[in-house]
This record gives sequence, C-alpha cells and structure tokens, in this order.
Amino acid sequence: MFHKLLLAALCLVEFTSTASAQEYATSGDWVINVNPDNGNGCYMQKIFETGTLIQVGFDPARKGAFFAAYNAAWTDIAVGETSAPLFDFNDSRFQGEALGVELNGVPGGYAFFDNPEFASEFGRRLSFTLQGAKGGSEEFDLAGSQRAISVVKECQTAQEE
Repeated sequence: MFHKLLLAALCLVEFTSTASAQEYATSGDWVINVNPDNGNGCYMQKIFETGTLIQVGFDPARKGAFFAAYNAAWTDIAVGETSAPLFDFNDSRFQGEALGVELNGVPGGYAFFDNPEFASEFGRRLSFTLQGAKGGSEEFDLAGSQRAISVVKECQTAQEE
C-alpha cells in the first residue's frame, strides 16, 4: 500500500551545528539528544556503516516529528531545494517532502511530519529502504530502534515537566 504523507509547510531550518544539542542517554547504537533550538525536542541519532547519519525525533516548537539523513557522498543534494524521498518499509511505503539541508557541512534531507506519531511508527520497524528522488537508495537495519524511540519519548516527557 502506498501512502502519501501530508507534510506541514517546511520552513528552511538551518542545520549548521549540533553544538547546542545535549546528550540525554544512549540506547544500543542510538544516541538520544535534546535540541534546545526547537523547544527542547528529543531525538535519536545513529551513524550507519555507510556513513549515513539518521536522526528521528520530536519538534515541539512546530508540534510534530522529523526524519533527517545526512551523508557526505550525497553531493547532488542542494540546500533549500525540496525533493520527495520514498520510505519503503516492505509492507508499506511512505513518500513525503524533504528539504535539502546541511549539518556541519554534510549534505542531507530534513522531512517534518505534522503527525508526531511518525517517530513511533519508525520505531516499530525492523528495516527500511530510503530512496532518494534521483533514484539512489540505501537500506537501513533498525534493530534496537523501538527501544530507542521509547527513550526518546521518556526524554520528551522529562522536557515537558
């Protein structure tokens, strides 16, 4: 089944540094951080063997969730341009709009979801394939992501107290 995720309007988010992020915990290979720049949103991140950094978490300032992926090899991504990557979870596929961004000079894409349950759905999966708008794809093993999402939710609750 092919689902089209309706995304809220994307604001150009400047990702020049993670210096303001504060580490909250770890869960397996995932590091859970708090981002004071978006209303103390908690997110998890992991660097995969291919060098791809994936971040998934909450953006309380915009009342939603986000998915971001960065890789130095993705030189065809232009900052500020939008594209429509495909998230293939085998039994379901999601397509949404992503904004080309950089994190510490590394190109990538940032997708905001106005449904904060996206992070929970991501955590329930064992793997997924991310296919870029220009046809390149990469498969990711999500072992341990469900537990990491639980820690992200705990982190977020602690920020709201």
